[in-house]
Amino acid sequence: MGERSINKSFHFLCLGILLVVFAEATHIPAYPKMLENFDLTAGYAVYMQLGFALGLTGFQPLMGWLSDSFGQKIVILTGAGLMAIGSILIAAAPAFWVLVAGLFLKGFSGAAVIPAGVTFVGRYFSGEKRGKTMGVYGFYTVVGGIAGPILSGIFVDKFGWSSIFFLCASFGVISFLLFSFGVPNIKGEKSASLDFLGVLFVFLVLGGFLTVPTFINNYGIDSWMWVPALAISILSFIFLLGVEKRQKKPLLDIEYAKTRNFWVPSVIAVIMYMSFSSVMYVLTFFVQSVQGKSSTIVGLLQFPLFLTMAVANIISGRLMGRFSARRLIGTSITMLVIGVGMLIMAKIDTSFSYLFISMSFIGTAIGTVGPVVKSVIVSKAHPSRMGVVSFTYITLENVASRVGASFALVTFALFAASGNAVGALSSTALLLTVFTAISYLFLVLVPNNQDDRESADLPSQNAPAETTNL
Repeated sequence: MGERSINKSFHFLCLGILLVVFAEATHIPAYPKMLENFDLTAGYAVYMQLGFALGLTGFQPLMGWLSDSFGQKIVILTGAGLMAIGSILIAAAPAFWVLVAGLFLKGFSGAAVIPAGVTFVGRYFSGEKRGKTMGVYGFYTVVGGIAGPILSGIFVDKFGWSSIFFLCASFGVISFLLFSFGVPNIKGEKSASLDFLGVLFVFLVLGGFLTVPTFINNYGIDSWMWVPALAISILSFIFLLGVEKRQKKPLLDIEYAKTRNFWVPSVIAVIMYMSFSSVMYVLTFFVQSVQGKSSTIVGLLQFPLFLTMAVANIISGRLMGRFSARRLIGTSITMLVIGVGMLIMAKIDTSFSYLFISMSFIGTAIGTVGPVVKSVIVSKAHPSRMGVVSFTYITLENVASRVGASFALVTFALFAASGNAVGALSSTALLLTVFTAISYLFLVLVPNNQDDRESADLPSQNAPAETTNL
C-alpha cells in the first residue's frame, strides 16, 4: 500500500474503533439502574464486571495471534458483529445471567477490535511519525470514551437503561460496514497450528485472577474461598511459560516480553491503569449512591476525564520527538498522583467542580502516558509478530483496568456494608495514591529511545503489501 492508502485505511479503522470504544464505555453509568431492574445489590456488579472482563481479556492474545496468522480484517469484522449481538442480549435480557453473557460478548468485541490500531501503527509507521499517529489513534479511542458515558447517562435517565444498548448494537453494525469497505485485508503469515494449550492456559490465568474479587465479594477477605482461584491462576501461568517456550509461533511472545522495551513500560502502565479504573468505578457509585445524584451527573464527571485524555494523547504524541520517554512518563505519574490524591479529601458534600478538577488531572495523566508506552513497547517488535506483541500489551492494560475495577467495586461494597459508604471514596483514594507512587521505582529503567529498531526491520510505508477483499 502507498502512504495515502495507508492513511485512509488508518482513519477508517480508527472510526470503527471509536464506535466500539463508545459501546464499551456505556455500561458504567447504567450499572446501578441495571441492578435495580433485577432487584440486586451493588455487590452483584462484580459478576457483571467479571463477565465483561473475561470477554475483554481472556481471548485477546488469541485475537493477536489470529491477526498475525490470518489477517487483521477477519478479526475486527468478528469483533464488530459480536458487539451488535452482545448489546442486543443485554438490552433484551430476561434474566440477570443473560445480561452477564451479553456483557461477555461485548467485552470480546473490544478484545478483537481495539488493539488493532496499535498493530496497524506499529506495522506501518516509524520514528516521529509513529508517535504522532499513535497519539491520533489514542485520540479516536478517547473520543469514543467521552461520548459513551455522557450519552449513556442521558439515555438511562430519559429512556431507560436498555435504550443505550440498542444504540450500541447499531454502532456495531456501522463499524462492521466501516471495516468491510475501508480496511483492506492484509494476509498474515499462517502458522502451522493453533497454540491451543496457550489459549487454554491464558484463559485460566486471566479467569482465575479476575474471579478472585468475586469470591472476596461473596465470602469476605477473611475467607479462604478465593484462594483456589488465585492458585489456579498462578499454576496456569507457570504452565503457560513452559508451553510458550516450546512453540515456534507462540500465542505470547515471551522472549520479547523479557526486554526492557516491553516489561518496564508495561509494569508502569498496569499500575496507572489499575488506579485509573478503580477511581472511575468507585466514583460512579459514590456520586449516585452516596451523594444521591443522577446518572447524567456521572456522565458529566467523566467528560473532563476523557476530554483531557483525548487532548493529552495528541499533545503527547507530538512531544515524543522533543522529550524523552522517561520524562513524559514521569510527568504523567505525577499528575495521576495529584489527581487521585485530591479524592482523599472527598466527602458527601464535595462539590462538582472539585471532582471535575481531580478528573482532569487523572485524564491528562492517562492520556499522556498512553502513546509513549505503546510506542516504546512496539519499537523493537518484529513486523510479523506485531499483532501478538500489541495484543499482549493491550491484554495487560485491560487486565489492570478490570482487576482495578473489580477490587474497587468490592471495596465500595465492603465499606457500604460496614456503614462507612461516605468514606469509601476517600479511603480507597488513599490506598490508590500510595499504590500509584510505586511506579516511580520503575521510571529509571524506561528506555529513552522509543525507536531503537533498525530501519531495515520496518516495512516501508510505500512498500507494496498483499491485499485482498474479504
